Amino acid sequence: MLKIFDNYYLDASSVCYMLKKAHVKGDGMEECDVCTYHTRLEEALAEAVRRGLREGVASGELTEWEQLCGELRRLKHEVQGLLESISPADDALDLTLKNGNNCASACFR
Repeated sequence: MLKIFDNYYLDASSVCYMLKKAHVKGDGMEECDVCTYHTRLEEALAEAVRRGLREGVASGELTEWEQLCGELRRLKHEVQGLLESISPADDALDLTLKNGNNCASACFR
C-alpha cells in the first residue's frame, strides 16, 4: 500500500486500484477502509484530490475560493509528483481532474 497524501492510500489487486482512507478505530489501532475502486491509476489519484477538497470544505477549513484553489494546486502538485516519478510529463491527471470536476477547471488557469 502506498501513501498518496494525508490519510489517503493507494492499494491494488490484479484487476483494480483501490483508494483507501486511514482512520483510528475505537481501540486506538489504525485501519484503512476502501473508498473507491478504479481501473486507472490517474482516476484513483484524481478521486483522492477531489475527496481531499470536499473534506476541506465540509470541515470548514476551506471557506474562500482562493483557499480552495490553493488546496487544489497543493494536492495536485503532490499527486503529479507521484505520477511523474513513474511517468514523466504525464498530463492524464489534469485531464481526469478537469473531466471529473468542472469547477476545478477555473483553478488551472
